[in-house]
Amino acid sequence: MAAWKTKGGSDASPSSKSSNKRKFNNNGNKDSTEESANSKKRALKHARQSRRPYFESVLSAKELWNKLRVKTNTPQDNKSIMVDLMSLLTGKFHRVAMQHDASRVVQAAIQFGDDDQRSVIVKELCESGNMVELAKVQYAHFVILKLIKYCYKDSMKIKLIVKALKGHFSKLAVHAVGARVVELLFSMFPPKLTTQLKLEFYGPRFTLFSDSGEMQKTSSHPTLSSVIKSQPLGEPAALEHVLSIINKGIKKSLYSFAYFQQILCEYVTSASSNDVRSLASSIADHSIHLLSTKAGARVVAECTAYGTVKDRKKILKSLKGYTRSSLMHADAYIAILRILDVVDDTVIVQKSLLAELLILPEDKSDKVKIDVTGTPLEQSGDKVDVNRSTLLDLALSETGSKLFLLLLAKTEVKRKKYFDPAELQILHPNPVVIQNKEEVPTSKKNSNTRRAELLQFMKEALVQLCISHSNVLLRSRCGSKVIREICEAYPDKDLISAIADTCGDYTNRKELPILEDPIGQMTIKNMILFESENQSKEDFNKVSVAQVLFETFKGKLLEKIGFSNRGAFVLAAMTAAVPEVNEELSSNIQEVQIIMDGSSKSNAGYHALMKAIDGQAKS
Repeated sequence: MAAWKTKGGSDASPSSKSSNKRKFNNNGNKDSTEESANSKKRALKHARQSRRPYFESVLSAKELWNKLRVKTNTPQDNKSIMVDLMSLLTGKFHRVAMQHDASRVVQAAIQFGDDDQRSVIVKELCESGNMVELAKVQYAHFVILKLIKYCYKDSMKIKLIVKALKGHFSKLAVHAVGARVVELLFSMFPPKLTTQLKLEFYGPRFTLFSDSGEMQKTSSHPTLSSVIKSQPLGEPAALEHVLSIINKGIKKSLYSFAYFQQILCEYVTSASSNDVRSLASSIADHSIHLLSTKAGARVVAECTAYGTVKDRKKILKSLKGYTRSSLMHADAYIAILRILDVVDDTVIVQKSLLAELLILPEDKSDKVKIDVTGTPLEQSGDKVDVNRSTLLDLALSETGSKLFLLLLAKTEVKRKKYFDPAELQILHPNPVVIQNKEEVPTSKKNSNTRRAELLQFMKEALVQLCISHSNVLLRSRCGSKVIREICEAYPDKDLISAIADTCGDYTNRKELPILEDPIGQMTIKNMILFESENQSKEDFNKVSVAQVLFETFKGKLLEKIGFSNRGAFVLAAMTAAVPEVNEELSSNIQEVQIIMDGSSKSNAGYHALMKAIDGQAKS
């Protein structure tokens, strides 16, 4: 029979557990010895609590609190209870809120009280001089959180709270408990009313002279760069003060707070590259916690750009396992792009980040093995869906697709086409640090070489993605950019044939044919125009979209491609890329004219087609 371990660690049978339970006598009543001990404990607790301020009032208030929190109460019931509660605690709120077992009573009073009652509580707490202390106490700070939550729409109450915290805000921001108050305050209160508090982050110089003409020119959303611009002589002091707050916040592990991430972002974008490098070593291990906001992602990107090789490895280690979710995040993706853009060790990038993208996001209990192309393999004799792709969700995503576009866009013109100015500012080329009064690049490899190595790792999976899902990609605004760039970089015959087959597929009546789809038709047309403009290049001598389309639908071009106005635009583009197209269409020019005459809708595409045929004939 299996032995049982008692709390002390010795073996005992299950029956010995009864020794840890309450003892009862033969009549079913508690043992008198245990009951006596419990009575003494209760008496001691009562004696201890009776020495607290306003003990009798708090005791009565707790009874009202128990009634107030009943969910079946009517508004009238709550109103009646609140009248009694306010009469008990008015003038005592600031002392009662400090008690760990009574602070919940004050929280309930704020929650269920009306506007006038909240005004009384706010005024008393703010004018007591203990507001900052309340914000630092484990239980009492919940009272301040309730004030912020239920008073954020009242400007007068906001001003009272801000005034009570003024002068102590930078210390409160790096307090383990007070940080929660700062976080909620910045997220709930209007920025215009918290300007005075935020200026404390930059040092006393800026709070003292906040009413000066230069400071008035700054916006209601002050940042480190804006206050330095208003007072250039205060730059060293401001940077030093912000850095001291950052160092204290790092010791308290405040990385997940949005306001702290904002302070970090302002510092790394205003300080010198060497200062950012010095800070990177402290932040690198906690990079994953910074990716929840735009500011935090910018911090990781800047630390990656200016950090040492050791710092970059720490950042990669921190983000390992979160590549896919980061790329699908509205803000975090930029940090992943920056890593790909500056880290010279492409092998570790492939193993730590890119390899994760070739695994389907499945539960560990039901993981599907994937080969290098991203195609699921059979497991345990069971067949899996071979049409599933590990990269499809990324290619169709606004942020995830930018990973592929970053690697595929070889020219600066294309980078400006696919990335907005804010992204290009973060992804600026050739970051440098100062060593021995000389600028030294933080990356040794050429950016094109680095991207080519990463792209080679992804090449097979990308081509297979486009072959298997050309229909979906061509209809997507983001996916169409990816498939077009892949076709230009790797004009694979199977890939181009898959696109041609997709153009000729009319079996699904629930969706428009590709050549009638607004995005699909435009993508095919632009691919053909690009080929015609670059047909002298060797890359397009082997295979092209226009040539494969012509060979696939030869003799039926007008029927299969030019059956609609949008399809006519594609045919017009093909006439310049493939001379044989013009020959076939010239013999069917009367059919084109009949379609134009019989169409009641817009026929701009057919006009463009007629113009292209005439232009080719004259040339």
